[in-house]
Amino acid sequence: MLGCIATALVLPTLCLARPPTRVVVKDAWLRSPPHGHLTTLGFLTLNANEEMRLLSIKTAFAKAVSLQLMSRENDVVRMDPVESVPIKPGVPLVFKMGPGKYFMQLKQIRPGLEHVTVVPMTAVVESVETGAKQAVRFNAKVMKLPGNHSDAHGEH
Repeated sequence: MLGCIATALVLPTLCLARPPTRVVVKDAWLRSPPHGHLTTLGFLTLNANEEMRLLSIKTAFAKAVSLQLMSRENDVVRMDPVESVPIKPGVPLVFKMGPGKYFMQLKQIRPGLEHVTVVPMTAVVESVETGAKQAVRFNAKVMKLPGNHSDAHGEH
């Protein structure tokens, strides 16, 4: 009898519980660094089922990864670091080059990155509602692009 009462009390709570936070990273890639360069750029798409903030990205292949925002005022293009990037629920956040767009900048990269095909990475995200942090592991493909031998910041 007590088991039936306990089930009757717990079951409605389980039915009303929110689905777990889900953050998905896809289409992640890094530009193969030009020979001798210690910096390269990275791109990805993030999706979340609730309002989140991307706080950081980490990898063993770089000493630091900064989140950058590109902006343009008249003929001046700026690329400035940001502390976090908002992720709206159900709206893909696409990192790519262009005014108002975000991208990753990997600094002091490990020698030999140009010979690697996949780089393990971790995104640290935070729920806007609860403040709960979550680490999301993903792999980024290393892509060689035309003109990659002389300019680390060409078109993407």
